[in-house]
Amino acid sequence: MFAEIIINTTAKRLQQTFSYIVPEGMAVRVGSRVLVPFGHRREEGIVVALQEHLAEPSDFTLKPIEGLLSTQTGFQEEMIRTALWIRDYYVCNLSDALRLFMIDKKGLVRRDVVSAGPAQPQTADEARLQTYVAGKGRCEKGALSRRFGQDLVEKALASQVLTSRICYKNQIADKMEDWLSFAADDTEAILHGRRRQQKLLQALKAKGEGPVSYWQGQGYSRDLMRRLCATGLARWSQRPARTTNILPSLARDEAFSLTAEQQQALQVIGSDEHGKTYVLHGITGSGKTEIYMQLASQALKKGKQVVVLVPEIALTGQIVRRFLRRFGDDVVVMHSQLSQGEKRNNWLRMQNGTSHICIGARSAVFTAAQSIGLFIVDEAHDSSYKQDEAPRYHAVAVARQRAAYYGCPVVLGSATPALADYYRALQGEYVLVELKERVGHRPLPTVQVVDMRDELARGNYRVVSDALFTLLEETLAARQQAIILLNRRGFSTFVMCRKCGYVVKCDTCDVAMVYHRQAAHLRCHYCDAEKPIPTVCPSCGSKYIKFFGSGTEKVEAQLHELLPAARIIRLDQDTTSRKHSGDHIIEAFRRHEYDILLGTQMVAKGHDFPGVSAVGILSADSLLNIPAYWAGERTFQLLTQAAGRAGRGDIPGRVIMQTYAPDHYVIQCAARQDYRAFYDQEVQFRKELGYPPFQEMAKILIQDESEEQVWRKANDVAAALNSWNQDHGDEVAVIGPYEDVIKKIRNKYRVVLSLTGKDLTAIKKAMQHLPACWQTGVIIDIDPM
Repeated sequence: MFAEIIINTTAKRLQQTFSYIVPEGMAVRVGSRVLVPFGHRREEGIVVALQEHLAEPSDFTLKPIEGLLSTQTGFQEEMIRTALWIRDYYVCNLSDALRLFMIDKKGLVRRDVVSAGPAQPQTADEARLQTYVAGKGRCEKGALSRRFGQDLVEKALASQVLTSRICYKNQIADKMEDWLSFAADDTEAILHGRRRQQKLLQALKAKGEGPVSYWQGQGYSRDLMRRLCATGLARWSQRPARTTNILPSLARDEAFSLTAEQQQALQVIGSDEHGKTYVLHGITGSGKTEIYMQLASQALKKGKQVVVLVPEIALTGQIVRRFLRRFGDDVVVMHSQLSQGEKRNNWLRMQNGTSHICIGARSAVFTAAQSIGLFIVDEAHDSSYKQDEAPRYHAVAVARQRAAYYGCPVVLGSATPALADYYRALQGEYVLVELKERVGHRPLPTVQVVDMRDELARGNYRVVSDALFTLLEETLAARQQAIILLNRRGFSTFVMCRKCGYVVKCDTCDVAMVYHRQAAHLRCHYCDAEKPIPTVCPSCGSKYIKFFGSGTEKVEAQLHELLPAARIIRLDQDTTSRKHSGDHIIEAFRRHEYDILLGTQMVAKGHDFPGVSAVGILSADSLLNIPAYWAGERTFQLLTQAAGRAGRGDIPGRVIMQTYAPDHYVIQCAARQDYRAFYDQEVQFRKELGYPPFQEMAKILIQDESEEQVWRKANDVAAALNSWNQDHGDEVAVIGPYEDVIKKIRNKYRVVLSLTGKDLTAIKKAMQHLPACWQTGVIIDIDPM
């Protein structure tokens, strides 16, 4: 038996498979993580194929696999297939695609271990070093160098006072636990007079088997169990440790009675037999989550598993609680703020079928499973489903690919579907299911658009308009709650000298630094670098330093001045950096411990607060000024979602949208909550200019610390792509290279090329083999957002 193995490394030159011999009796399967010799070292490999005979005779001697690293954390066939698809579609390394499915990205760790050597020390320092190592038995070279100094350690190694050797530690070794099993009845009275062992054998026979920890809990010692095993009447063995649910248990609830629209949606999706993709377009408050849960219940009755994706970690707590109350221990959570142990535990629960529902943010789409019967993507329009690091996958596309293997449906739920998804639904590629009414026939909130130019004309220079201030006063007086959205964090968005116009910028990024008053410093929102607040202009030395723009910190301060009795809490990246902090803020607001929830776009995503009757949207047009084809779509989605947080309880909702562009069609459609009117205008704009969904797009970003080198690399890529394009009839438009919107980030200059065409499949395949596209600093982004 031969195995085709890819080495688990991101080195681009190693992105090919290597053949190894599978030793007789080694339980290797496709997806196994194994230890293999590679050159003069040992490496972790992933088996991607097994075959009885080599496809082509080898002109060199094949080496055998040396060991199986884990039987639990391997890949299933479906995962390998999906990883291969990710490699081809997103033009990335296969090992990078495979790592997406791993909790532990690297199972094998190489360590340089030092022991006491045979030579006699020549100095007191060497003697002290040798004595220390001899007392420890062995030490890691790195730790020893930090303690005694690298020069002394190297000298001791050279003179044989110390010796070193390379060791490999398996980080993904299966966690095992001891088990005790019944073997045979005591027909020969071996246990005569051994009452405790007799009692244990009878209990063991009744139960059959159980972990040693269970029998210890019953009052039997490990020594007693081992003595029983020595008689041959019981067996001692090791098995992979059981996983446990780390989520709290909550009171159960029952399914709600569905509206006629909800029943129709449940019937259409629930009767799926072909694994279709459904766009569940339900206005805010129409009860999409109840449909998700009842669809999940149907899947569980068929013995299937369900993966539920949500756009933000802060939202997992809210939806998890609802699913926990309905499904209890069947639910696990996966997101980036969990510890490695928590992730591994939940991953194994899904892999071995202990749990059947996995809820999480983007990366949860890669969770292992036995048999998936349903994918649900809540707020499927959200840009956070697109990964911003290589490989730059989109979770919806990956979910559809995995679902195709299992033949199960994918539900894309949203009040503001992605324009491309809605277009495909109208074209018949997806299935459109609509919910046009809120649960309980509650009305949509009334929306008032406030022209901030009029506010300035009246002398109101505050961030909060007079209309919004009045609405907040009335809301507080009625003991109701309000949400305020401003999609900019910090206190002031930039600091400028009024004498010479100098703007304080980051030293390593070509962006203005943001003033954070609470932390009392300037911060770059791209590299997190910090600077003290200047007292004089660094350019001209004047004292005319002025803070411009408004962020959530500044609005919070103004609200405290305007409404001193109001209890205000802020939800943004600055207040949610600690584990579960976002969930704690949301739940505190839900319990009405605060009157006003102020924050960035995190406050607009899927929250259901019955006590919120008012929403204020500041700078509603801020995203419209971004030079990107999706600016209008992103703006409409954010405004509509934010407005939809109001009036979800028994009290009608009111919304104030503050803008400097009140007549823009995006603002007007959002104010009317009219998705179809927005879609009709936006899709015509996309069609005329050849933007998605009418053409496919790819972005190639080139980064380098040298401005000269970044342009050389970009021109090399452009020349290679243009040469291919000319040979294939100019099927693809190659635009650029040109300077990125932000010229430099983290001391690296940025240059961009764009590709557009009806079908990019051929050129993506060519890019896999073009050396120019695999230079250091070249980043390929398919379907950029």
